[in-house]
Amino acid sequence: MLDSTDVVHIWRQAGNTTPVDRLNLYAQALTAACPVGAYRTLNDAQEDTALLALFRVDHPYATLPSFHQVPPLALSGYHQLLYDLAREGFGPSDGFDTREPRFGYASDADPRQRVHALAFSGGELP
Repeated sequence: MLDSTDVVHIWRQAGNTTPVDRLNLYAQALTAACPVGAYRTLNDAQEDTALLALFRVDHPYATLPSFHQVPPLALSGYHQLLYDLAREGFGPSDGFDTREPRFGYASDADPRQRVHALAFSGGELP
């Protein structure tokens, strides 16, 4: 798997003119959300996860539902980042990490006492 430095190098090699410090933020976000390795086709949910990770660099509090409300043209830059990786033979790979908040139950709770609690398994980038 590639680290964020490798991803930035690939984007620069592909001709991306975004400043390196900004590309580094995108690369860190992408590699934290999903491993980057050899190119493979993504399903819609995996593509959304990768795009949302990139989108959150600029919109840190974005959720998947709010992300789906963004006009497609506004997402073209994030799509281009994934396309540049794909053109070089790389992309998000297996092992996507779930970073979305989800509702669940405490594992040791009595079924009569279960409380729907928000469990967040991710974090923000520094």
